[in-house]
Amino acid sequence: MIGFGIATLILIAIYFTLSLKAGKMYKPFIERFGKDFQLNFMAPVSLYLIDLFQVMERFYGQIAFIQKRMISIHGNKTALQFTKMYLAQLISTVLLCLFGSVLFGLVSEGDITIFVVGMIFTVMIPFVLIQKLNNEEKERRDQILTELPEVVNKIILLVNAGETVQRAMIQCVASTKNKNSPLYKELNEAVNKLTSNESFHQVLNDLSKKVGIQEVSIFTTTILLNYRKGGQDLILALRELSHDLWEKRKNISKTKGEEASSKLVFPLILIFVAVMIIVGYPAITIL
Repeated sequence: MIGFGIATLILIAIYFTLSLKAGKMYKPFIERFGKDFQLNFMAPVSLYLIDLFQVMERFYGQIAFIQKRMISIHGNKTALQFTKMYLAQLISTVLLCLFGSVLFGLVSEGDITIFVVGMIFTVMIPFVLIQKLNNEEKERRDQILTELPEVVNKIILLVNAGETVQRAMIQCVASTKNKNSPLYKELNEAVNKLTSNESFHQVLNDLSKKVGIQEVSIFTTTILLNYRKGGQDLILALRELSHDLWEKRKNISKTKGEEASSKLVFPLILIFVAVMIIVGYPAITIL
């Protein structure tokens, strides 16, 4: 046990040495891409280990699904950097759990139960974090699909009133109340490009690629195919698309309602058991 403790102290000393070495090296990277992540104080060492062992290159097949989700959340341009930062967070979490398990094992004076439990949590936590990332991507997708029908309806009304598609998109963004929604952020960036006189085709293509959702791609394609014709052809195409999007919004709302109901089942069971115990306990004590 003493040898185990000495080995632990040596590993901790090595960790802090690496932290001092890598701190300045990765500070700009962490300041730019680490705002949405936790344990940034441990990130320099984790990033150093990623580069030292070439984790991104050697295990690209295994981490491709993480990069795919980062593309969906942050776009193509910075997806690789955010993927690297996410891997650093995973490594930092595992290292922190590992250090905690070892230290609690040493404090417990030879009782390995705490150490074993800590190791189990260390193995489980990366899967929990990955599942959390999947949930974040799904939530973002649902928010975009929920807001997209309203945007399409506004564009239909404005185009029907005589506005061009470009002006209709600009007014939609200007009149949006929820400024922090994922769809608004992407549309706001697209509108900024339009006001900078970038090509309308290129702006919509970039919007489709960055959002990475099939329904948004259909929306941009519908506009690009019909906006030169204008008039009723564009309005009819957008109305048909709007109908499909509202049906998907209804399905999302229905699914969320079912999920909320299923989450209430377990608390209701606990309440039922508690009531049964309260009601039945006096009868049991009398017997």
